[in-house]
Amino acid sequence: MNKTFKHMLVAAGLMAALPAMAATTWTFSDQSGDADYSSLTYSSGGVNVTASAWANTVGSANTQIESAYLKSYGGGLGVKNYDAGNGDAGEGSNPEHAMDNDDRYDSILLSFSKAINLTNVRNDWYSGDSDMSILAYVGSGTPTLTGGTYASLVSNGWTSISDLYNPGTNWASTGTAVYSSHWLVGAFNPAFNGGGSNYAGNDYMKLYAAKGTICTAAGGANGGVCGGTPGTGVPEPGSLALAGLGLLGVIGLRRRRK
Repeated sequence: MNKTFKHMLVAAGLMAALPAMAATTWTFSDQSGDADYSSLTYSSGGVNVTASAWANTVGSANTQIESAYLKSYGGGLGVKNYDAGNGDAGEGSNPEHAMDNDDRYDSILLSFSKAINLTNVRNDWYSGDSDMSILAYVGSGTPTLTGGTYASLVSNGWTSISDLYNPGTNWASTGTAVYSSHWLVGAFNPAFNGGGSNYAGNDYMKLYAAKGTICTAAGGANGGVCGGTPGTGVPEPGSLALAGLGLLGVIGLRRRRK
């Protein structure tokens, strides 16, 4: 067999080993009226995402998480927790009609119909400050938030992905390679990484869009095809295949020069 043809076959095999992935953006469009929703579902790229609202409803970051009311506006999704008018003064009115951490810690759970790598998030409205915290569920089964605490999430299948420093209305990168079907996006919460003086003050924002990469290869993220397991330091299969292709290119170029 011709050596060049052999190299082409090997390269084709490496290309086949690359995980099939598709970049997609989900926009959380405005619903009619100022209603309270239990959840809202959006679709893009053949993948559905259901958004639901959550908050701790008795004060500090170490108290119980309960479902909340999801709000939909022109600027994106907000949260109204159950303590509105009952211990959380101003909740439900501007600026606390947003996802905020004034008295209670509000967050939005994004549940996708396929595992995705959530690469970016974007707000379309914020007030004062807009620091955010992002977690991904890497445990088995379906996560349960009700009755837990924010502080306990990281020991119950969730991993802290990043704290985003005041992104405003710009696309903000999560900086992660993790794939998951469940992502928790909220106003900055010190229960996860602690933050620091840079994250001081209250944050108010409306979540407008999310951008992610869908793993469409056989086996999906659960089979490790798309990689991204946190903390392993092991190159993803796609990265290894690309490195192999680069090596073949170098070998072919050297032989042509000879």
